[in-house]
Amino acid sequence: MYDIVTTIETLPNELLITLFEYISGYDLYNAFLNLNSRFNSIITVVKNLHFTLEEDWDSQQRTIPFFASHISKLIIKHDEPVDFSFYPNIRSLKLCMPTGNQCNAIGPGLLPNLEHLCLSNLYFSDNSEQLCRLIFSTSLSRLQTCQIDRLTLNDDHRFSSFSLRQLTISPSAWKSNMYKQIFDACPNLTNLQIMRLQNISFELPSNLTCSHTSLRHLYIHFHSIGNEGCNHIDWLLSKLANLQSFTLIIDANETKMEFPFDLFANLLTKHVPYLTDFNAKIPINNTLFKPLHRLFNHIKVRKSQNQDSKMYLFISSEA
Repeated sequence: MYDIVTTIETLPNELLITLFEYISGYDLYNAFLNLNSRFNSIITVVKNLHFTLEEDWDSQQRTIPFFASHISKLIIKHDEPVDFSFYPNIRSLKLCMPTGNQCNAIGPGLLPNLEHLCLSNLYFSDNSEQLCRLIFSTSLSRLQTCQIDRLTLNDDHRFSSFSLRQLTISPSAWKSNMYKQIFDACPNLTNLQIMRLQNISFELPSNLTCSHTSLRHLYIHFHSIGNEGCNHIDWLLSKLANLQSFTLIIDANETKMEFPFDLFANLLTKHVPYLTDFNAKIPINNTLFKPLHRLFNHIKVRKSQNQDSKMYLFISSEA
């Protein structure tokens, strides 16, 4: 009996197309283009390429135009201008160093298939005002998820995105009407994630009427929490009557007082009666704790791995 040696040339076209979608576009270009007519024809039908443009991407500029219309996921890690008209089939875009030029280059109609957008602009100057007007409108009609650190919406913004389902924000500043702006601009939003990684003041509206009936999943990550943070959670939960899943992560407690678990449990009962999934990580001083809510099923106390050795209470609705 002879051993059969399988080489890449013996694989069927359908399998090669699938395999090529997992290979870097640069490697695909350099290794297989012009190898023979069969591989050339296969490469031309690969549609879901992932590209990361580094700061030195200019040395690969021949590769980009060849595969531009084949790219579905694009990560840009430089701050140079980008012509997005080369990439009409992008479904996922991440700007790691977003500049005003890059943000403003995303115009209406340029990325008609965009479904996922991430702007890592927490530590960069705010250049997203024009782009925010597109995100929270019908211009990006297929956009489903968006992560943006610096959210910029003018008070007179009157447009809405009916496609957006998930929004993640890490605000470096907060205006009292920001929740109303988000709720009005995203009527079909089902998942909201708020990561306050800096000690910023959350201003709560005094006489502002707003609510959101579509939101089902809420994730909150606070760098620290004081009385203001508890009031913030109380106010927000009161606007989300149909919430089903809630995750609360708190890194530090600004006060010497224990987190008000009894009050918090009452807020969950009062404001979100349809809640079925709950997870929390909360700093504590006292290890004595008793279940105060029907979803406090699994409770653990753990010490931090840091030098401060803080203790945290982990709560989960999973039994």
